[in-house]
Amino acid sequence: MLAVHPGHAAGRAGAGGPLERHGQDRMRSPHLHGEGMSFYPVFLNLQGRHAVVVGGGAIAEQKVVGLLEAGARVTVVSPELTWKLEDLAATGAIAVRRRAYQRGDLEGAFLTIAATDDRSANADVWAEAEQRGILLNAVDDLPHCSFIAPAIHRAGDIAVAVSTAGKSPALAVRLRERIRALIGRADAEFLDLLGELRPAVAARVPDQKVRTRLWYEIVDSDAVEYVRRGDVAGARRRIDELVARAASGDVAESPPRGMVYLVGAGPGDPGLVTVRGLEVLRTADVVVYDRLVHPALVERAAPWAERIFVGKRADGHSIDQEKTNDVLIALARQGRVVARLKGGDPFVFGRGAEEGEALHAAGVPFEVIPGVSSAIAAPGAVGIPVTHRRFASAFAVAAGHECEGESDLDWNALARIPTLVFLMGLRGLSHITARLLAHGARPDTPAAVIASATLPEERAVVGTLATIEALAREARLESPATLVVGEVVTVRERLGKLAAAHAEVLIEA
Repeated sequence: MLAVHPGHAAGRAGAGGPLERHGQDRMRSPHLHGEGMSFYPVFLNLQGRHAVVVGGGAIAEQKVVGLLEAGARVTVVSPELTWKLEDLAATGAIAVRRRAYQRGDLEGAFLTIAATDDRSANADVWAEAEQRGILLNAVDDLPHCSFIAPAIHRAGDIAVAVSTAGKSPALAVRLRERIRALIGRADAEFLDLLGELRPAVAARVPDQKVRTRLWYEIVDSDAVEYVRRGDVAGARRRIDELVARAASGDVAESPPRGMVYLVGAGPGDPGLVTVRGLEVLRTADVVVYDRLVHPALVERAAPWAERIFVGKRADGHSIDQEKTNDVLIALARQGRVVARLKGGDPFVFGRGAEEGEALHAAGVPFEVIPGVSSAIAAPGAVGIPVTHRRFASAFAVAAGHECEGESDLDWNALARIPTLVFLMGLRGLSHITARLLAHGARPDTPAAVIASATLPEERAVVGTLATIEALAREARLESPATLVVGEVVTVRERLGKLAAAHAEVLIEA
């Protein structure tokens, strides 16, 4: 098979102003916003189909080899051929028309590739292909393409295609090389074993729902590690254990009374969830999540899992905590396994304890799976430690959004603590700085605000207690944001480029 992204190429996005760094712009669909056509990825079955390649150079040779591997019947149109194409012609592997392209050369073709550096010739090929309804890829000539060919990594029957929508074939190749390091011969052998066992598994486990979960359990198990060690027989035994358990009905699909896992999703980057948290997410029946959980992490749930959003919506409406508690209890009482995903750590301003109390009172078993808290990760992402032997042997964490108006915090005590971290501290920034200054904190105390920590759109400002509010406002930072106060903020300067590797950091002049 040949992997392609078919679809007519559209115009490039117009040149204009500076690059946007805001997360909402990163998530826009280019197709929906008129910035160019997106491509639909497919794998084409070319077995026995006629393909025409116009051109006889090195790139044409590469395309011909790929088409032959996919089982296509290939005709090359070119007055000159590489030595490898000559060999293929001599053995009858390909047909050759030793001349320049002429109208009519595409008759009977299913697919065509124009591998020339002549744009006018490509335009002629394009015109015929469009008239005949033939798929065409003109190499490095996007306007004359009805499909683009991605970089492909193959390992046995595994094929992974990488496309950059024609914008950078070189980047696609480099990404393919990274994939090659992850997927190799052992994965191909494991796939062959799974394919061999598939009919037997279907016979032994007839229930489709149970069988679907079983396949995920198999591929997530250590069976592949046996294959990596060359012990295919061991892999068979391990898979047989899992199949036997599923066939006997002894499968931990869900405990009789259901189960709720309060899972810390980490500070933002979906790669920072814990291994245990990801294991639960992949096997849960239901995922209940809020606004601070990255969509890519939610998508790592099992295909059969129901996804329920309980955070604040675009219209400002949010589900109150009591209703969320009721949802968790009701789902568990249905005998379902629930992964309750919460940003950061569930017990650090995540209301995890409140949900745990409600579950316990209702007799629902639950387990807490800690997560990486933004209180530590947000400062660390821009090179700010919360403790340092020379500057801070203690730190305190407070909820920034609760610092407006009346506050039960001991601000006298807070003003004396070496490092302060305020989560969700952007909205109450003016109240926080005013109270700290009023209770004895120095105006020149270093301070920083980090927005969208650990995400690609991460941004930060660095100043002092006296200036940080104006800096954050000038930079137009948006929530979620974390405020850090203390001499530890100056440490990032000593870490050099490491501190600014992932963020745009604006420092007060």
